[in-house]
Amino acid sequence: MKVDTVNVIEYADDTILGVTSFSEDDEGNKEAEAHFSKIAKEHGATEEDVDSFIEDGYHEQGTYQLFLCHSNCS
Repeated sequence: MKVDTVNVIEYADDTILGVTSFSEDDEGNKEAEAHFSKIAKEHGATEEDVDSFIEDGYHEQGTYQLFLCHSNCS
């Protein structure tokens, strides 16, 4: 069985730090984007850059990486 989700994945120094999953619907996507935005800002992203990072589904600061990924992404 496959569960469709939107995931915020934190990765640093070749280690997965955390995965937070949200439902694959409008509400879940909004929650995932808000969570991604909050964490990206905590790791150096500016308010101006966050929309671009959400669009790309990716933010990197040094060895820290943040991904916004739907369960069907590769």
